[in-house]
Amino acid sequence: MRRYAVLTGEGPFRIRLLFQGILTGVAAGLAVVCYRLLLGFAGAFSFRALSGSAGISLPGLVLLWTAGALLIGLLMDWEPMAKAGGIPQVKGEILGQLSMDWLRVMTAKFLGGGLAIALGFSLGRAAPAVQIGAAAGKCMAALQGKGKIEERLFLSSGASAGLSAAFNAPLGGVVFALEEVHKSFSPLILLSAMMASLAADFVSKCFFGLSPVFPFTVPNTIPLSHYGHLMVLGLLCGAGGALFCRVILDAQKFYDRLPVPPRFRMLLPAAAALCIGSLLPAILGGGHEMLEQLAHGGTSPAGIFLLFSGKMLFTALCFGSGAPGGIFLPMLAVGGALGAFYGTAAAGLFGTDPSLAVNFLVVGMAGFFAAVVHAPITGIVLITEMTGSFSHLLSVSAVVITAHVTAELLGARPIYDSLLLRILRRSKSFCSAGKVLLEGTVCPGSSLDGIAVRDAPLPKGCLLVSISRAAEEILPRGSTVLQAGDRVIALADGSRARRIQEKMLGLTGVCSPEPEQRLRE
Repeated sequence: MRRYAVLTGEGPFRIRLLFQGILTGVAAGLAVVCYRLLLGFAGAFSFRALSGSAGISLPGLVLLWTAGALLIGLLMDWEPMAKAGGIPQVKGEILGQLSMDWLRVMTAKFLGGGLAIALGFSLGRAAPAVQIGAAAGKCMAALQGKGKIEERLFLSSGASAGLSAAFNAPLGGVVFALEEVHKSFSPLILLSAMMASLAADFVSKCFFGLSPVFPFTVPNTIPLSHYGHLMVLGLLCGAGGALFCRVILDAQKFYDRLPVPPRFRMLLPAAAALCIGSLLPAILGGGHEMLEQLAHGGTSPAGIFLLFSGKMLFTALCFGSGAPGGIFLPMLAVGGALGAFYGTAAAGLFGTDPSLAVNFLVVGMAGFFAAVVHAPITGIVLITEMTGSFSHLLSVSAVVITAHVTAELLGARPIYDSLLLRILRRSKSFCSAGKVLLEGTVCPGSSLDGIAVRDAPLPKGCLLVSISRAAEEILPRGSTVLQAGDRVIALADGSRARRIQEKMLGLTGVCSPEPEQRLRE
């Protein structure tokens, strides 16, 4: 009966889920706040050291940077699940194909992430915050003795809370958990993730204040007569996002071909950071300072393009090494630079208002995110929350949809799905056993609409356990006929969960962002 309550979300379990979400959100929020504070100190040290204001000689810098890079490599050897961003690892664990030791991951993420930012690596805090939040959720589940199915609810709540605390964006965290991590709408996940995200946002704002992450001053909104420019920018963001994904994946292949052990790979971005520190300091770190510099204006189109290309290449060099840090914030910085470049160029070529360049920067961030991650709704909600203004909603939506469609037409794969596939192919020892809870809604005209359960083409290793129709729970029988609007819950074998999820997305009528054949390729 307890397992059934978990699967259907009925009875006292739904009420208990509210309080569990709040506790998970508080734990994840506190962990991410500590991580943000650590990265703040590390970034300040990096700027002082590389600018020369810290009083460290060049030989001293070389020694410190070499020691730091080697220490990061040792930490990643000690806990490989802490490598890179962490979002693919969280997705893999929720699907039952990866398993992390939450304490080791948090330890390696804090120490390695702080060192990476102190060395000036172009890595962000959002993806690590998602993994740290998920680790905090797993810790809470372990302390309460929860089973695997409930544990994954804690993981989802913690991941949502992590992104919320990283960017002061509670709605963005919830939508990210639904659209990107699970790729489906689930009332249970929505309930727990919403409570966790709000709790984490409250904790974060107690430390960092109520201001949005990017409080850009936007004097005017983009007039309707300029929406042709937004379509062009959407095309550029779609193409740029596809290029960004390609560069990130090619950088990982480049490191794989190097005849050196993985623990020494961080020496290459560390050396690059030493050189870049005095030449192009704006591209160091996550990208927050770069976006603020672009928002203030005064940079020529050539200078903006240099920041755009330099940030993209340096991010790929840092991320490909396996250093603990994400591409979430650097990706937004690259997209913002592309938007600012177009806005500044349009002012010179077409006579648009130069003050609108900051508007193009904002919509460029959202469009680039949608093209890289293939999560358009998350992009719209997240950028709206991060800038603290709804005045961009229509223009952001126009660019996001155009960029998303363009990236799809160019054959670009969602970056986090591609990274997860790479991890699964290279880290088979991480696969875990157990069952995974999958949910979906039967859409009109789909392969399951009007089909009896006994005739439903369900994938092998998948068991239909519950049907919710008009707020009524139905126990599936062979003669039960599925109807449009039914919310179906299935248990899947953990070793096959990813492919079963893709198959279920197709059967229920939701177009999978990554068809199974392309996944094999």
